Amino acid sequence: MKKNIILLILFLILGCLIFYNIQVVVDFAGRYIYPLDDAYIHLSMAKNFAEFQSWGITQYEFSSTTSSPLFTFLLAVLIKVFGNWEYIPLVANSLAGIGLMVIFHRYLKQFSTSTSIVILSSVVLLMPLHLMIMTGMEHVFHTLAMILVLLAFQKYLEDKAPRNFSNLALFSIIAVGFRYESLFFIFFICVYLFFVKKDYVIGIALGLFSITPVVVYGLISIDKGSFFLPNSLLLKGNLNDGVQGFLMRAASNAYRGLSVLLLVLILFIQIYRNSRTLNLSTSQTLQLSKNAIPFVVVCGFAVHVLLANFGWLIRYESYLVVLVLFAIIPFVDEVFQKNTTNRILKFGIVFILLIPLYTRFVRMFDKQALASKNIFDQQIQMADFLKTYYNNSWIMANDIGAITYFTNIHLLDTYGLGNAEVAKLRKEDHAGFTDNIKLKNYIKSQAEHYDLAIVYDSWIKLPNHFDKIATWTIKDNYICGDNEVTFYALQKENRLRLRNQLIQFSKKTPKDVIVKIEK
Repeated sequence: MKKNIILLILFLILGCLIFYNIQVVVDFAGRYIYPLDDAYIHLSMAKNFAEFQSWGITQYEFSSTTSSPLFTFLLAVLIKVFGNWEYIPLVANSLAGIGLMVIFHRYLKQFSTSTSIVILSSVVLLMPLHLMIMTGMEHVFHTLAMILVLLAFQKYLEDKAPRNFSNLALFSIIAVGFRYESLFFIFFICVYLFFVKKDYVIGIALGLFSITPVVVYGLISIDKGSFFLPNSLLLKGNLNDGVQGFLMRAASNAYRGLSVLLLVLILFIQIYRNSRTLNLSTSQTLQLSKNAIPFVVVCGFAVHVLLANFGWLIRYESYLVVLVLFAIIPFVDEVFQKNTTNRILKFGIVFILLIPLYTRFVRMFDKQALASKNIFDQQIQMADFLKTYYNNSWIMANDIGAITYFTNIHLLDTYGLGNAEVAKLRKEDHAGFTDNIKLKNYIKSQAEHYDLAIVYDSWIKLPNHFDKIATWTIKDNYICGDNEVTFYALQKENRLRLRNQLIQFSKKTPKDVIVKIEK
């Protein structure tokens, strides 16, 4: 009964956090705005697939823009059933967040009340769950799927019934469908099953099942003229800049993920204590058996640091926090049940948890509203401008979510997420885009088909003959790719018209948007 009350209190806290942040955004925007333009990328692709059967950032052509195919597909199904509503991701994420807390609550019933309070509170505050819900992105679903994978893995180790393996395989497929980083952890589950448990067939079979979403989506993409992997993984991965660039990005990940690394320190202490409690004569296999979940989480975490990303509203590492919390539950329970012998250890765990509480909750508390403000001042205004004057026109841009979701434009994405040809040119230049000569020439060759370009100049150097008409600059930029976007007229006959349109539209832009019209 006491644990149920704890769960209800945390639901209330979560609800209050979400309501407060929505209200802050509504006060300046009149409606809720997602704090990442990427949320609108998912919505745009889902809308196009549901309404036009076109898997792309626009309704006119295929593009492998999403890095979470299953989440985009889920949104498409929901849009098909309930209609095109921009807050479907917010509602879906809220339900997934409730599901995540309920699963943790049910698992924690076997442990002490103190452990339940510490772990459930940490899931809400250290992830932080309200922020991941409000991004409108796939991270809550991905985290939920990965926890189900670890639970299924644990269940299979206890009982190798076919049903338990089926659950493990199913949840692994779902987790990979939500984010490919899931393979980091599932790979080490396969390694554990193969080398430690000697389940050779099961280890191989799980690996083959798990890569199914990657293979299926990759083959479809190739058939449509794109790449095997989503464009975002090709262009944003850590393997584009050679050995030196790889090491620098890995070091940057470790620095930005320092608060999560502190949580991993608890895992190392747990693994050490687990090994010490066993007799010296205990076989290495038995020692590994007691450390199965910690082994998978530590190894998967290490690969994420090397190959994936951290940052951008602390979303990329949010699932890592929850996986580590899940893995340390038995250790936390052991420490908090002993009232006399582990006071230093108990204090150490609390202290370690307080550091990410500060860095991931306290410091980020106002960042979500600031990020939403940035998106409102920049991406939403760009979308409104295009909706007003160029709703069905041909546009070049390099931040593409809101402008494609709220309009019917034809798009050339100069960054490459929504355009296979641009992605190919960037890939040939180690994902470079600022001084990519081939990319610049390609854009020049396509200019006659397009009406205007709205780009970050810091992201792309457009041909010199493009006419710069105006810039929009936002204040206190936290989340946007640049604080300034530039408008270019690509056809001479469009210069005066675009200039007048920007002057007219500037009368209703937010006061924090500085509009500068070129003379």
